[in-house]
Amino acid sequence: MSDIDRYKTYRELGTQLNSDILEAYSDRELIVETASELDIGFDGPNLAYEFESQMPAHFEFALYEYRRDGTTAAERYLEAERWENKTERDILESTVGTDPSLFEVESVSESGPRLTVTDLLNDREERTLLDVNLSRTAEPGLVLFFRPVRYDGVTTTSGVSFPFPVDEKEQLLNEHDRQVEPDEPRAVSRQRFVTFHDLYRDRGIRIQYR
Repeated sequence: MSDIDRYKTYRELGTQLNSDILEAYSDRELIVETASELDIGFDGPNLAYEFESQMPAHFEFALYEYRRDGTTAAERYLEAERWENKTERDILESTVGTDPSLFEVESVSESGPRLTVTDLLNDREERTLLDVNLSRTAEPGLVLFFRPVRYDGVTTTSGVSFPFPVDEKEQLLNEHDRQVEPDEPRAVSRQRFVTFHDLYRDRGIRIQYR
């Protein structure tokens, strides 16, 4: 199986896996509390999402960042060994084991769906990212907030990303330093997600999921 075929398979299975975790561990309280933390409003009993990518972002936050009694829904699903097969287990372990960060696109490959990105929040580590959609639209200098997931030698996003214009980088880093507090009881990754979700609402480049 090629890297691209593996990427497509893992992306499809990962989407279904998130749905399974939601079905197993979500309840009204979880949805309301996580929506409140992300400042997502309601239209009557229903969530009033402001843009298309806000719904998958909300679900990722609810599954991988929001903790009850010290654990996330995804961690509880993993600990209970509720995956269907080894591939699902690999996806879950890889996603649970990484934190989101802010990246700058350095280059886009002309020979395949790969991008070179630099982690702006973790010692400027450079990564090669495989992502079909981003490789078609991203340009050097674009800034992206996402959760990097690595499996079988391939690094990609979790499926959720917040893209920002080139000229927003310094302001985004300043806002991160101002709003994210390492000594705060909430995990740094959770604070980062809330911060960049809010910044994306005001300054991000809108994307659609297809």
